[in-house]
Amino acid sequence: MSDPTNPAARAQSGWRYYGWWGIVLATLFFILVTNGLTIGGIQAFDPHLLAALSIERAPLKLGDAIQLGTAAIFTLLTGWAADRFGVRPVMTVGVLLLSASFYGLSHVETVGGLYALRFVMGLGLAGAGLAVCVVIVSRWYISRRGLALGLMLAGTSLGSGILPSIFTRLIEAHDWRQAALYGAAAPLLLLPVIWFAIREWPARLGLAPYGGAAAQAAALAGPELSYRDIVARREFWLIGTAAFATFYSILAVSNNLFLHSKDLGFAPQESAALFVPLFIMGLVGKVVSGVLSDMLGRKRVWILSLLLMLAGALLLATLQKSLVMPAIALFGFGWGGNYSLLQATAADAFGSRALGRVMGALTVLDAGGGALGPWVTSLLYDRYGSYSSAFGLVCVLIAVSILLAASLRIRPPHGVGTAVTAA
Repeated sequence: MSDPTNPAARAQSGWRYYGWWGIVLATLFFILVTNGLTIGGIQAFDPHLLAALSIERAPLKLGDAIQLGTAAIFTLLTGWAADRFGVRPVMTVGVLLLSASFYGLSHVETVGGLYALRFVMGLGLAGAGLAVCVVIVSRWYISRRGLALGLMLAGTSLGSGILPSIFTRLIEAHDWRQAALYGAAAPLLLLPVIWFAIREWPARLGLAPYGGAAAQAAALAGPELSYRDIVARREFWLIGTAAFATFYSILAVSNNLFLHSKDLGFAPQESAALFVPLFIMGLVGKVVSGVLSDMLGRKRVWILSLLLMLAGALLLATLQKSLVMPAIALFGFGWGGNYSLLQATAADAFGSRALGRVMGALTVLDAGGGALGPWVTSLLYDRYGSYSSAFGLVCVLIAVSILLAASLRIRPPHGVGTAVTAA
């Protein structure tokens, strides 16, 4: 029997490898809470904030734009800080800011106060959101990276699918301000995860990245990349523009789904329940695409995911109540695959050494798209009285993303002898 206290005795491969049951599981739970609260759960408060603050949808959704725009800008800083000081201090600050923002939400009285809180929420998401978790998992995996990222990213789907229903029930049982206080407590559960489960580099436990020491040497080969080096790469703009368009699309739909379904005649609990197929199908899409991409290649599976996402968007644009369920199921499955493969493709294209900066730069684009999606969609609703033109724009953006994915060619990071293919 192996000695668990001896680093050399730890499993270097297989499901006993710490990366699977430690890193992937820990980061899955982490983003289940952080992304689930800020992307999914927050939507349950929308009807109550509209009434309490006496505002229309566009001013309300400007808060979403502020949150995601702040996350986009400050992820540049947190990406640099994660590379320079380590991910755990960055994650800790992010978690504390998220807790503070939900506490403030329980006391908000003005639109200006709401915007200030969404700014703080964006700062928290920059430190404790997707980008930093992608950095951690990518450092632990060379082979099977697609599956590892797909499993980790399933946390966003679980959180965004489950938390709207939980908050809707809490609001009905108590009130929306008390429900926000429960939201403030949730991020604090992550502090033990950060300090007792997260390990940035496999070497800290006497391990190599999954795939072996040779793969580690290849992944870390080449010079450090500055932000100037990163944005000079064609791959950055193809991946980043596709990320902008698809993050715009998913958040345009998900952040208006509660209100859109209410317009179609759904009861509050029915509206909250729609997030389950949207994000649970996203979970399935992330895991399935991760498995398939390791077998068939990133590019083929990415394009297929985008086609499914487009099919769902086209159904949603009909504004037919009977088509909402199949529309969001297709949209969610396609989004899940796209979400996972964007991260894996970026890691393939740039390697792991400067991945904190790479993810920071990409997050400016994807979170920028995500910031605009809910707000522009609500502006179009306020102007035209329906979501028809807004969902039509989503269809166009996904079609553009398909063309961008089709034109992508991955070349290995500088100094790596073996090409990494996305085809």
